[in-house]
Amino acid sequence: MIAYVDAAGGNDANSGDSPGQAWRTLARASREVWGPGDQVRLRRGSRWPEGIRLMGRGSKKHPITLGAYGDGPRPRIDGGDDHAIAGRGPISAWRIEGLELTSANARNPTRKITGGTCGVFVAQEEVCEGLTIVDCAIHDTSGPGIYLLAAGGPKPVFPEVVIENCEISNASCGIQFLSRPTYAWDYFPRFRIARCTVHDIGGDGIVPFCSRDGVVEHCTAYRTGLGVAPEDHSPVAIWYAWAQRCTIQFCEAYDNHTGGHPADGGGFDLDGGCEDCVLQYNYSHDNDGAGYLICSWDPQQWPCTGAVCRYSLSVNDGLANDYSSVLFWQSVDCRVYNNTCLTRTASPLKFTSDTRGHLIANNIFSVQSPEDVPVVKSAFDISRNRFRNNLFHRGAGGLRFEIQGRQILSLREFDALVGAEGQIEGDPGLVGAAAGDVHLRPDSPCRGGGVRVDEGGGRDYYGAHVPESGPVDIGCAAAG
Repeated sequence: MIAYVDAAGGNDANSGDSPGQAWRTLARASREVWGPGDQVRLRRGSRWPEGIRLMGRGSKKHPITLGAYGDGPRPRIDGGDDHAIAGRGPISAWRIEGLELTSANARNPTRKITGGTCGVFVAQEEVCEGLTIVDCAIHDTSGPGIYLLAAGGPKPVFPEVVIENCEISNASCGIQFLSRPTYAWDYFPRFRIARCTVHDIGGDGIVPFCSRDGVVEHCTAYRTGLGVAPEDHSPVAIWYAWAQRCTIQFCEAYDNHTGGHPADGGGFDLDGGCEDCVLQYNYSHDNDGAGYLICSWDPQQWPCTGAVCRYSLSVNDGLANDYSSVLFWQSVDCRVYNNTCLTRTASPLKFTSDTRGHLIANNIFSVQSPEDVPVVKSAFDISRNRFRNNLFHRGAGGLRFEIQGRQILSLREFDALVGAEGQIEGDPGLVGAAAGDVHLRPDSPCRGGGVRVDEGGGRDYYGAHVPESGPVDIGCAAAG
């Protein structure tokens, strides 16, 4: 069945089965229980001051489609005091595409705090397979732009979610996955969020929590954390919690803020409940918080272990609250290697707890200004981590490390303190750091100065192949 809805020329007394017999209201479409292969088509140029409720279950081969027809701008759903699109009953295999969605309401008129109504809100306890949201413009929502909420005991409630080519702005959060009352990895397996942009957000940007074997890739998040977040939460642009074997790659995060708190406001984060998750090939810059935060707020109940951060770039992060390019807090046994971290007013590397078991190798840690800040800062003993073949540099005044209140003014003394091997002091020899080009010059000491890390990355930040044998370069860009 194909049903047509036309806000201007339709009539709910019509059959709905052709453009000439279109229904007028979304309330009429919301009465139907749809099945595999059915389509609900909204006329382009139409605008509805009401939300639509999804009912019915499609199949993987024959999804139910909610999309557009005709010519003109996207169909616009203004949810008002309700979500623009809601799926509260058992639904499965819906494809939502090509729509404009808003749901501003009086409960949160500035859309700068968590709460309120959403562009797309789907709450499920039964299995909702293959939910797909593509090519949608979502804005001015008092709650998250897209919010998927799983309930019940741990199980795959939302397997294989796909969200692609969407833009979300002026919302309390961009894209959020969450489960209640239990947090676990099982609820959102094998998802993909790709080529999405979130900006001008009150809280977090993209947060697919409670997930396994998923990926966020080729996404951009900027100007998040603009509002006042709840007291127990500080926002980050793109991050995971309660996630297993999930990846963030090829993403950019910049100009992100703290949500009114003296914490976070960074680019990327692997946090509590993360196991074997990966950050790779990302670009973080000009954020209040850390470029890359590897941490856990509760290491006993929700440890962060086995995280990998590799072949990524951080430029001018840590603009507020004494943050840094890479920051470790209460995480264990993680690997941070072949990253390029360039700061102007902050330490490139910082530890804010007594972490252990980390491998920190082949990174460039450089303060690219005369600012008198240490290249490494920690109030804790960091000798239980492995430092291998990193390059340290300060633009003026020589190296300085600040460890447990001690001022260390030489790389030799720092290496002896932490048991480091193969480390280098000096200008990294980048082609054009000021212009954003972090390729290595022919005379760079980073060429061949690294140590091989077993799992490798396969490619560098720019996409060049990283050989499986032979010399290893320092930084995110292979010399070639």
